Amino acid sequence: MNGLTMNYSKTECASKDKLVQDFIKQVNPYRAKPSLGIDLRSLSKYAKENNKAVQEMTASELKNFAL
Repeated sequence: MNGLTMNYSKTECASKDKLVQDFIKQVNPYRAKPSLGIDLRSLSKYAKENNKAVQEMTASELKNFAL
C-alpha cells in the first residue's frame, strides 16, 4: 500500500459504505423526481453561449425556458 490507501482501514470503509447506503435510502437516485418546470439543458446551454450565470439572468430570460 502507499499514500492514502495505507491509512484507509476496513472499519472506515464499512462506515463510509453505511453512510452512502443511508443517503441512498433518503434520496433514491433511481426514482423519478418531480419536474422543476424549467428546461435545464436549454437554460444551461443559453447561459454558456452568452457567458452569463443563471443568477444574473432576468425573469424574462428565465421565462423562455419554462415548460
